[in-house]
Amino acid sequence: MELRLRTATWEDYDAVNTIIREGQEEHAEALPDRFAKLDHVVAMGWYRSFSDREDKEIIVAEIGQEVVGVAMLEMKQSPNYEALVPRKYAYLNELAVASVHQRQGIGKRLYQAAAEWARAREAESLELNVWEFNERALLFYASLGMLTLNRTLTTNLVK
Repeated sequence: MELRLRTATWEDYDAVNTIIREGQEEHAEALPDRFAKLDHVVAMGWYRSFSDREDKEIIVAEIGQEVVGVAMLEMKQSPNYEALVPRKYAYLNELAVASVHQRQGIGKRLYQAAAEWARAREAESLELNVWEFNERALLFYASLGMLTLNRTLTTNLVK
């Protein structure tokens, strides 16, 4: 069947949540001190905040009538701080593909659609965060030409 990308609707909430929850569970297993295991990872209020806004978008990938992937993105501005050059960029909050549909080019298509959405809004860049343990995601984004911009370092102070 053919893959189709479209803007998400209210009816896609449960499917989107299920797909993102898979990634959340991977994160909770890798970093249980940082990530909780939840039934509803995507709060309904947050999901709703993406509807009917020019500066936010949820793109779903579907095969037939099944939602198999999702990208959630929004436009942002650099902080108003004189040491930073003012800039407008798109932030990819989530990019996830159902585990049974991974490695079929769906993530790449979602990423490309997110980049097109950002370009149409004159974003200077597309940015996202990836946790260091997530080697598959790091390799995936590197294969798309993304580069590391910065790193967050930590020291555990509790034994």
